[in-house]
Amino acid sequence: MDILRDDIKRLYRHYLAASVGSALVVSIYSFVDTIAVGQSVGSMGTAAIAAINPLFGLMVFLGVLCGVGGAVLMSVARGEGREEKAQAMFTAALILMSFICILLWALVWIFQEPMLRLFGANDETMPYVLDYAKWLIYFFPSFIFSTFLGAFLRNDGAPELAMRAVIAGGLLNIFGDWFLCFPMDMGMAGAGIATAAGSCLQVLIMLTHFLSPGCRLRLVMPRNPRKAFVRIMKLGFGSGVLDLGTVALAIIINNQIISYGTVAALSVYGVVGTVGQLCQAVFRGVGQALQPLCSLNYGAGNRERIREAYQLSITTIVIMGIAMTLVGELFPIQITKIFIAATPDVLEAAPMIYRVYFTALLFMGINVLSTYFLQSVMRGSWSMTVAMLRSIILSGALLLLLPPFLGLFGVFAAIPVAELMVMLLALRYDKKAIEKNDKKC
Repeated sequence: MDILRDDIKRLYRHYLAASVGSALVVSIYSFVDTIAVGQSVGSMGTAAIAAINPLFGLMVFLGVLCGVGGAVLMSVARGEGREEKAQAMFTAALILMSFICILLWALVWIFQEPMLRLFGANDETMPYVLDYAKWLIYFFPSFIFSTFLGAFLRNDGAPELAMRAVIAGGLLNIFGDWFLCFPMDMGMAGAGIATAAGSCLQVLIMLTHFLSPGCRLRLVMPRNPRKAFVRIMKLGFGSGVLDLGTVALAIIINNQIISYGTVAALSVYGVVGTVGQLCQAVFRGVGQALQPLCSLNYGAGNRERIREAYQLSITTIVIMGIAMTLVGELFPIQITKIFIAATPDVLEAAPMIYRVYFTALLFMGINVLSTYFLQSVMRGSWSMTVAMLRSIILSGALLLLLPPFLGLFGVFAAIPVAELMVMLLALRYDKKAIEKNDKKC
């Protein structure tokens, strides 16, 4: 498919199906794990999942930081007709990713228990958390490189392979969750093993792209590696901080729930957080579909194709946001029962938490999409501003300011209020980027 010449609507649908499909299956890892743990271990297991989710966010952040940053630069260079520079960007991203992965893997291994306590584990939940998290730590590189490779496969014309890899890994994870948690009665450890196995299979399938005749990824050493590393991190940070912010917010929320709520509320948030990650992953899939279309056309100066792709993606995001919000508003008890063998105190806590938190999905998708769009047209600083405000700065401030006045309600109200405020800025940045791009082109 020719991104520079083929019908933009057909291209968008093609990339959207692959990207959202991949995002959905990746999220099913934690989605199915939460169900398996909740039904086999109980509410203490889902409380432990709430403390484990930030570790997933950290791993995705590292993969996105180098994967999206490097892939955007590679696609822009290809749009400009500079193939050698494109290969150098891939090589620089791979070197940077490998270095960061080894360094962080060592630190996480050494400081795993203090890290998990920071994420929200306490003496009561720590045994459950460690049973699961140790398997993620053993296979730490596979989770990072699956995200990294997925970004480059989408930009190298192989979004279907990325989706097939993720589906295969997801199916293995689902089977492993059932087999290890129920017939084998391995509880938290079984869910962790299943998730690690699925991630490893995903990476192995993605690596077959390098043996295919259509692969254009080659190792070409950049002329100035340090400059390339800085550009990759600067551009990738906008999307990466979405997941880094998830880590930071989960830590704050977990600790605020412990301060203002109960273990039942933390158990419900273990479910809500998992569902929220699924929704954010779907939004991220729309952004990942938009990114290669905009980056290549930006390099080639095709301003109308960029505008059309952006309008298609905004329409998609708005429809998704409304649908997801309605599900959370209408079915809080039903969703909770899917995940947890729920006790009366859990069912009592669920409706308020769902109905307040899920209003954030009306605005979250636009903010996530904006970070990818702004990156794809080389507005890295604007993308970073949107991502930092929604993921850490504004959300974190409201999480600390509202609960002393509103109690547990304030913990969950902070997120939709922050998303709404950031959305107004994000839409303004998107409009300015399109206008400036029109003048440039």
